[in-house]
Order: sequence, then C-alpha cells, then structure tokens
Amino acid sequence: MVALLMVPLVGFAAIAVDVGALYSEKAQLQNGADAAALAVAQHCAVHACGDTAATAAQFASANANDGAANVYKVALGSNRVTVSDSTLTAQGDGAIPHPFAALIGVNATTVHASATAEWGGPGAGPAVLPIALSYCEVINAGAPGQRVTIRTDTNRPCHRNPAEPEIPGGFGWIDLVGGSCQSYVDVTGGEMWIGSDPGNNITAACKTKIAGLKGQTILIPVFDGTRGTGQNAEYRIYAFAAFTITGWSFSGYSNTDPAASPSCTNNCRAIQGYFEEWVSADTAFDLGGPDLGGTVVRLTCDRPYCDLP
Repeated sequence: MVALLMVPLVGFAAIAVDVGALYSEKAQLQNGADAAALAVAQHCAVHACGDTAATAAQFASANANDGAANVYKVALGSNRVTVSDSTLTAQGDGAIPHPFAALIGVNATTVHASATAEWGGPGAGPAVLPIALSYCEVINAGAPGQRVTIRTDTNRPCHRNPAEPEIPGGFGWIDLVGGSCQSYVDVTGGEMWIGSDPGNNITAACKTKIAGLKGQTILIPVFDGTRGTGQNAEYRIYAFAAFTITGWSFSGYSNTDPAASPSCTNNCRAIQGYFEEWVSADTAFDLGGPDLGGTVVRLTCDRPYCDLP
C-alpha cells in the first residue's frame, strides 16, 4: 500500500513545492522585467537611453531574491522597449531544479518572463489643477527650469497654425469635474474644447490643492485656441506640458515667487513656476497626445493573464 501511494504522494509534493517555487521565480522575473522595461523607457523618454542592456540587467537583478535573473534580450523600437529575462545564463546554466518532481522524471525547468513599456505625450488624464496655460507661454518660456510668471492680464499672442487666429497668452480656469478642484482632458482623438470658469477668485478646495502642489511638477493642459466670452468661453486643449509650481497670486490668496520673472505685485493675477522635461509613470494617463516636454511611460498589456485581478 505504501509503495503504491508513494507515486501520487511524490506527485502532490512536486505540485506543492516545485510548482510553488516556479511560480515564485516567475513572479520575481516578471517584476524584474517590468521594472527594467519601465526604467529603460524613462531614460529613453528624455532622449538618454544610454546602455539599455546594463539598465535592464540592474533592475532585473534587483527584483530577483536569488539573483537568478538574466536579461537575454532588450528590443528597442520607436517609443517602445521589450525586456526579456530568464533563469538561464549565457552558459546554459540556471534551470530551476525540482527535488521532488525529479523522482517522477521532471528534473528542471527554465523560467522566462518579458515586459513591454512604451512612452510618449500624454493624451488623456486628469488636470490635477483645473488651469489651462496658453501655447504661447510654453514656447516663449525660455530654457527648461527658467522661472516665469504667467499672468491673466498680459497677452503674448502667437500662432501655432498661421491659418488660424492668434492664440492669446496667459492662463485660465477650466470646468471642474464634480465640483472638485480637478478637471479631465482627452486629446487622444484630436484637440478638445472645454468650458472656462471665468473670474479671479479661487475656491477653497483649490486653495488647499495648490498649496499642496507647491514645488511639485504636474501635467497641465495647454490651449491653442479660444472662442466665446464670459460664461460661454471655451479653450481648445492641444496637449499637456510639465510645469513645476513655485508661486501664485489670485484674488484674496497669494504666495508669490520672488525669483520668477516678471515680478507679480499689486493686482497681478498669475501662476508662477517653470516648464521642464519630465517623465511620469502615472497610470491615470493614457498616451496619444503631442509631446511638449511632459512624457508618460507605461507597461503595455501583452501577457494573457495581465488583465486578471
């Protein structure tokens, strides 16, 4: 009886121990591939791909508890990279041994994983602060990191398309979502018209929001056209730009940045900060918009089980 039961008992042990070890190894390899693909994508998004193989190896190894992750392929394409790793080394070693399954003829298994990341201009996502900046302010801001004051009462018109009217400079508030200090923009299908929220006042919710955003970089909508006036005015959102907030001045609520140019005094109504090259891995944003310095990276779903909870 014992002899007859040994075979299924060994089989169950193989399932419990050896298969469990494979799943653990697979999870580590997948985490490593995901981290490596995102790291390479983030470097390439700012035009500094560097040694992609070394970057991938660093992040894949950091996610393997046993140090058995070996990157065997980094496939770099246009705004896309795929990283593949394995337990198998270049010398052919590294298959995971099975102490129990070996008793029923299965000695070892090589585990593989791969991940693909892509990058590009954000096309849809939340406007963390419901303000739209003029395209003219973006292109006239100077070098990345140069502090600017973007005023509502200063007009610096420009053209993005010579066949269209000039774009006014400055910034404006846009429609809120659900009464919160946030909006939503989607330019994946082309430019989006969104209603404005005229006036110089700032809501209590937005006072709290902007205070928490000081010194932080956010993706902020950029408009390249307007129509209507007052409550019927609309902004045509063209893209997102990466903007670091350093100061502001609204009716009854100011915290100005003395290093920004021009200065903001008296009745100045402005948002202050600087544009920069910035990469976000925020999954709340979809790709598909123009790149104005703010780039989004994300993992693509090319595995049969990645949609499972």
